[in-house]
Amino acid sequence: MNRLEFIKTISSATLATGLPFPIWDQKYSEYSFNGIFREMVRDDDFVIKDIDTFMLRKALFVSVELNNGIKGWAEAMPNDKRSSRTLIEKTLKNYFEGTNIFDVEKTWDYCIKSEYDLGPGGLLTYSLSGIDCAIYDAMGKATGKPVYELLGGKLRDSVEIYASFTRDVYPTPDQAAAKANALVEEGYKTLKFRMRWGLENQDPPNDNTVDFARALRKAVGLGVQLAMDANMGHTQQRAITLGKELEEFNLAWWEEPTAPYDYSAIKAIVENVNIPIVFGEHAYTVEQIQHLLTYGGSWAVNPDLLKCGGFTGGKRIGDYIAEKGVKLVAHNSRPSLSTVCMLHWVCATEMATLPQEFALREKAPGAFDCLTGFPEFKNGRLYVSDRPGLGVEVDEDQVRAYDEKYTK
Repeated sequence: MNRLEFIKTISSATLATGLPFPIWDQKYSEYSFNGIFREMVRDDDFVIKDIDTFMLRKALFVSVELNNGIKGWAEAMPNDKRSSRTLIEKTLKNYFEGTNIFDVEKTWDYCIKSEYDLGPGGLLTYSLSGIDCAIYDAMGKATGKPVYELLGGKLRDSVEIYASFTRDVYPTPDQAAAKANALVEEGYKTLKFRMRWGLENQDPPNDNTVDFARALRKAVGLGVQLAMDANMGHTQQRAITLGKELEEFNLAWWEEPTAPYDYSAIKAIVENVNIPIVFGEHAYTVEQIQHLLTYGGSWAVNPDLLKCGGFTGGKRIGDYIAEKGVKLVAHNSRPSLSTVCMLHWVCATEMATLPQEFALREKAPGAFDCLTGFPEFKNGRLYVSDRPGLGVEVDEDQVRAYDEKYTK
């Protein structure tokens, strides 16, 4: 069932209850349901009027405004905010403005195929994600439905999230251990520490991964799940050697120990290291996830909603891994609007039964000043809102003030 058919189904169910139908209930009261829906899909009210971007210190917010005044919000992946902003405003918005929000999948396909030479991943999907997620927020507001309903329905009310922190901010094992203890006190039951080596610094001579793993495990004990992220930092043989050293620390998983495109190296690491291995953050399409699982291997996959084209791309990945029986442990390096989008996605995704990532608020200074209604965090879990769209409100005046400050 495609998204358009699903919306028709849930809308029909709403009518059957006798509950008021938001936005179009009075305007189309003289129509049968089929007439309502046909008119709704064609109606200019649900056409995208304008797409805009707003630069924050460490975020790029995207808005999608409909002809009826409804505005959806999300964020694009901000690795290079200025380049993403240029791509959205000069190229990608031209595919979506003037189209109906309920045609989002068709428009998404046409856009990504037309601009294939730019990707298909990287900057193209990083930017496209912001538009796509904002469209779903607008669609939810237009239909009176939370986004998870538009993705197939809610499978869970909440998800466990793990706290993700990094050597960049906590540069010594003792500092990392102290932060780990503080996070456990806040209620987190799973932690991930990122070494932040990178492809440009593979096999660093000062590699102290084992020192960090030892300090973190000693700090939190065996009652807390601990994962490590190598951030692509090792060649095949070094990853196998290091992985064997890390086995004693009972890691929940080890993320991206080598280059994400080197499938033969991934396969060798999976076969030789007795730790669950996770890849997928840098697989930007369902086809790339398929290639990863076919030629490399991964205990679970961790695509990022802001890197794989938004809800449209994420839904396709979720459907594929459900067929293959592979778990989802979503990558999510942006803590504000991205986290809200991720929450709706994983609550509607069958295989999302593992802890999902939450980058600490320190990664997005100022972004939370612009939001109200952020999901409740309790006992290590985030609870999804049943309000329409993403369920959060964006203070546009504050967003514009930040944009003026950081665009200069």
